[in-house]
Amino acid sequence: MIRKLSALFLVLAVICGVLAGCTTTGNKKDSGGVKTETGAIEGEKDASSTESRLADEQILTFVGHNDMITLDVSLMNDEMSALVMYAVNEALIRYSKGKIIPGIAERYEVSDDGTVYTFHLRDAKWSDGEPVTAYDFEYAYLRLLSPDTGSSQIESFSSVLNAMAYANGEITDPSEVGIKAADEKTLVITLAKPDPFFLEEMAQGINFYPIRKDYVEKYGKNYGSSPETFIGCGPFVLTEWSQGSKIVMEKNPLYWDADNIVLEKVVEYIVGDENTRVGMYDLGEVDGIYSISAVQTVKYSGEYGTRAGGTLQHLVFMSKEGAVLSNKNLRLALSYAIDRESIVKAISPPGTVVADSMIDPEISLNGESIIEKYPASSHVPPNGDPEKAKEYLNAALSEMGLSSPSELPEINYVCLDSPTHRAYAEALQAQWKDVLGVNVNINIMPVPQAIGSLLAGEFDIFLNGMSTGVSPDTLLDNYTKDNPNNYAKWSNDKYTELMNASTNADSLEERFTKLQQAHQLILDECPVAPLWLPGTAYLFRDYVDGLYYGRETGSIEFIYARILAH
Repeated sequence: MIRKLSALFLVLAVICGVLAGCTTTGNKKDSGGVKTETGAIEGEKDASSTESRLADEQILTFVGHNDMITLDVSLMNDEMSALVMYAVNEALIRYSKGKIIPGIAERYEVSDDGTVYTFHLRDAKWSDGEPVTAYDFEYAYLRLLSPDTGSSQIESFSSVLNAMAYANGEITDPSEVGIKAADEKTLVITLAKPDPFFLEEMAQGINFYPIRKDYVEKYGKNYGSSPETFIGCGPFVLTEWSQGSKIVMEKNPLYWDADNIVLEKVVEYIVGDENTRVGMYDLGEVDGIYSISAVQTVKYSGEYGTRAGGTLQHLVFMSKEGAVLSNKNLRLALSYAIDRESIVKAISPPGTVVADSMIDPEISLNGESIIEKYPASSHVPPNGDPEKAKEYLNAALSEMGLSSPSELPEINYVCLDSPTHRAYAEALQAQWKDVLGVNVNINIMPVPQAIGSLLAGEFDIFLNGMSTGVSPDTLLDNYTKDNPNNYAKWSNDKYTELMNASTNADSLEERFTKLQQAHQLILDECPVAPLWLPGTAYLFRDYVDGLYYGRETGSIEFIYARILAH
């Protein structure tokens, strides 16, 4: 089976989800992104500010809420690692300010049948002066796909000829994969069939960067775990990583576009407590806060900005045989009992909207929203439906041979240890108790342990936030049989058949029609329950100019930012 997935990002104590996107609203003037559009590999950088307006010291400081995990591109799947990688490395093409711009590839060509992409590399250097070659990209991509690597991101390359067969061990010869360096300056990627989302995925994904083979061989499992064990070719160089405390990146003078990089240094302080983060901002110790809670937006009314899109927060219900939530009607009861709108209004930052599907409405093709043209819905009203929830509960109890919800086995809700996630968990717990009389136990864990429980399947309910990607099947692909990202352990042959049929379809109409059928099926079966598309409120001083939040590229796009005189 060929599965398709843009970069996945697990929620790591994130207030509003992972890599939420590029539409800027709110009151803060022009410090956010622009609406995502499919772009060409062209476009000038915004250089409107003259040197006379720039501050003498070009250092950007901000405070965030969690650390990155790794700089190993093949293993990376978290938000903050993606943010740093976006700055310290360079892919063939880059996504910035709402469009595709040149990266290491100065140009590319696409064959008439839309299956062969030929990238021509510019003269670029790694931060130690070694040339960046097409072989570095070939090595990186094939390493990620190798079964020995154990990457969770293999679906990022699912459009590529034989990529999934190689990753799944069906073929063992990497030369059969459609990724080949023709010479040092030419990389050829061959797709199994045309894919209108492929360039967007390459530009916005977090796993398309090159890797230096000699560094992997030298450092082994420690590769990417420190500034000393990693090397990049991006606008900045990672010079300090004090885990759980601070990340420092300094301008890379060998970057091919160094003349357009104004910032000399970027410093992120990692602070778990929101009050401390706000205090640092108020005292002038930092230029900005990566994200602030809904409560803090009241304090900073008129100053904060918001970003939205790019992430879906949804409940994952453990659906494997023997689990308490293996009962479909019980899952549906829990979903229909949720008043999503009231939770969003009470807890979520501005820009958050209630969701009833697994496809982001911003995902479009030729200007037309996929979910509008091929609709599917959970049919749960924004305020829930208590009566229908009770009907589903009664059906579940009957099927389970129980007479009362008090007889249900313990339901374990694993919750990330962050104020917002605790608030969400408590609100959901209260609604389930009030509407259904169902007791749900909240098990709050530090972020690494909580994510570990998710990956190990040791939970009944988990509030997960993942990138919706640039392709409509991004999240839906997770729930096919045997997919490593099928955290619900849900197994449905019909669903997998429909997803396979969508992937292998000969036309876009057939592809999206089969996808629509699969989408409605998973919503009806409810191994996952879409909740909302999070917005994020952020706070940066007005003198920070040219700062953007990207939809998929790693949250803050600060590479073309600058500090104005103030």
